[in-house]
Amino acid sequence: MKKHFLTAIVFFISIVAFAQKNESPTPPYLPIDERTNLVTYQDVVKQDGTPAVLYERAMEWVKKYYKNTAEVIKNTDPQKGIIEMRSNVRIFYKQKDGTLRYKNVVYYNFKIECRDNRYRYTITNFNEKAAGPAPIENWFNTNLSGWTPSQYDYLSQIDEQIKELINSLEEGMLPAEEFIDEW
Repeated sequence: MKKHFLTAIVFFISIVAFAQKNESPTPPYLPIDERTNLVTYQDVVKQDGTPAVLYERAMEWVKKYYKNTAEVIKNTDPQKGIIEMRSNVRIFYKQKDGTLRYKNVVYYNFKIECRDNRYRYTITNFNEKAAGPAPIENWFNTNLSGWTPSQYDYLSQIDEQIKELINSLEEGMLPAEEFIDEW
């Protein structure tokens, strides 16, 4: 009886261990546009103001957020309330000892469009800096040669940095508090 019990335990442990080794990592959630199949962060944010006021707030935010706006801003149209940019985020890989090392940059396109009492941001077209186009959407495909689980980590890093960017934008688009000196 003890032999059967021990055999069953050993069998169960080996199945669990084997299943864990063959279990593929879970990909992170990043928003995918249904039309383009590209990772795309897009939202319409309600914010009081005319297109001109919202455009000026957006330009002020861009100038504060990015160090080199001349390199980031690709096109502006104050009459239409549009700012088009191209920037990047950095990704890092984990070494065996757990420390992070710089791997590369991932470029993205960023567009802000202002209308009456709302603005829309669109962040898309993510490509790793490489000799040719290297879209990050390939990092979801575990069947591609050269795929590694670390690519899921890179996607998570991008997601985290873009969410921080969006939070900063939304805060920057709020009207400045007026200081009233009542003495």
